[in-house]
Amino acid sequence: MPTKLRLLAALAALAALVSCGTPSAPPLPSGQPRANDPLLHGVRLSEIERNPELCYFALGQSPLAISEVVDKPISAGCGYPGAVQIAGGRRVDYNRPFVASCKLAAALAIWQETVLEPAALRHFGQTVARVEHWGTYACRNRNSRQAGPRSEHATANAIDVAAIHLSDGTVVSVERDWGGWGTKGAFLAEIHEGGCRIFNGTLGPEANAAHHDHFHFDMGRWRFCD
Repeated sequence: MPTKLRLLAALAALAALVSCGTPSAPPLPSGQPRANDPLLHGVRLSEIERNPELCYFALGQSPLAISEVVDKPISAGCGYPGAVQIAGGRRVDYNRPFVASCKLAAALAIWQETVLEPAALRHFGQTVARVEHWGTYACRNRNSRQAGPRSEHATANAIDVAAIHLSDGTVVSVERDWGGWGTKGAFLAEIHEGGCRIFNGTLGPEANAAHHDHFHFDMGRWRFCD
């Protein structure tokens, strides 16, 4: 683990010890309690969202290969201070490296371990070789509109997943296989529904035309599933 991340991990461990028994932090801005709060190696996702140092600590134990990335200060609603770079994973690869907010990376690690990998084994008897994504950071508005609020992609707080590659060479594509009656359709439905339990925001082909070919997962302020 890089020096900065090791230091943050040590600080997070110390903070966890001295804070035992203190009241929990306020709920997320959405005001809705997180049901069955997902865990990343014993650390609750809701706590990870509120505590950047704890996020780095938990992420260091995850299946993702993380490294430091130079901060991009927020300007005109775009940037990614305190983010990490993900080059791949210890079991599952990604088609290219990407920058992600720490809380997005933590949620992705939980989704990979508790939803994606078990679903692949259950439906296909295969492990996941690679996740094909279309990126995280992009300085743009929602759905690339000319006007309106910034997308969660503008702060590297969202990822678009287009396909899953299995160890035997099988490719499961959101564009081609969503809604089908066979194994691929059932697999996609399961990992989409699992995303709804873990990420704050999940969109798929039934949300709108802009998402007909991929899943959008984000850790933004509002919780939604479509």
